[in-house]
Amino acid sequence: MEVNIVTWEDAKSSLKHIRQKVFVEEQQVPEELEWDADDKNCIHLLGREGNRPVACARILKDGKLGRLAVLKEYRKHGWGGRILRAAEQHLLDQRKNKIQLNSQANSYSFYFDNGYRPGEEMFWDANIPHIKMHKILNRPSPASKTYLLGEDDENHYSDQPAATPVWFQIGSQQSRREIDIQITSLSHPVFNNASCIANLSAFIRQSHQTQVRVLIDEEIPGLSEHPLFLLQQRMSSRFKIRRFEAANSQENDNNQILFDLKGYMRFDYHTTYCNFNNKISVSRHRAHFEQDWVASKQLIEGRKLSM
Repeated sequence: MEVNIVTWEDAKSSLKHIRQKVFVEEQQVPEELEWDADDKNCIHLLGREGNRPVACARILKDGKLGRLAVLKEYRKHGWGGRILRAAEQHLLDQRKNKIQLNSQANSYSFYFDNGYRPGEEMFWDANIPHIKMHKILNRPSPASKTYLLGEDDENHYSDQPAATPVWFQIGSQQSRREIDIQITSLSHPVFNNASCIANLSAFIRQSHQTQVRVLIDEEIPGLSEHPLFLLQQRMSSRFKIRRFEAANSQENDNNQILFDLKGYMRFDYHTTYCNFNNKISVSRHRAHFEQDWVASKQLIEGRKLSM
């Protein structure tokens, strides 16, 4: 196992192979976005298991780390950490004391556990929600509980469009038992984004004890083709969708999501509120959700498909 500093010219085929598999094929990043002129001028890191290239990343001239990728069959083997440490050491050798990166929301916990801390900016890139993160090198990382489910009791507000999918992915990735979702607008991007839907799928698959319950306030035309409905059809035993009357709901007009009995978020098209550790508030919202669930009805579309 080794990580080497390489140039694009010397290792182009190995670097392209890894990134093609991870970003283009797995994550559906358009090729015109994946391949850019920066590659020729970057420092690249390449990890090899024996003779096989399995992990990579690149460092831009401004010291920003990007394109960190590990082949699927080599994940959970420590390769991401090896690439990070090699990148950090290279920057230290260049007398630089800070490293920055744009983390996919799903990778937040990985970078956080390696000492990286979030900035305020969240954004979409290649239809994947991202958050800016950074680390001061050769210095202990500051104590932080930011966005840790069951630990971060701060109230977070944002009017950034990507805040909703970023916090949703961070929260759902840390959930272990149940996610309850109340939807007033099925057209909201977070309920139609492939990476967010993949989060729910991964959550359901992690254990036989997990469950997702979704309440929608109306059956829109084409519901049978909606990403949430399609996922429910594949995992019907632990993923349930029902319809509730919004006028009779115990909650307000916002979409809301409960993570286990720890975190809560509510949002519309303009603003998002989130708290990852407010058990009193979550218990209250959970009680309201239970009342709405008991009063809810089976989907008409669902009855058609079961006939």
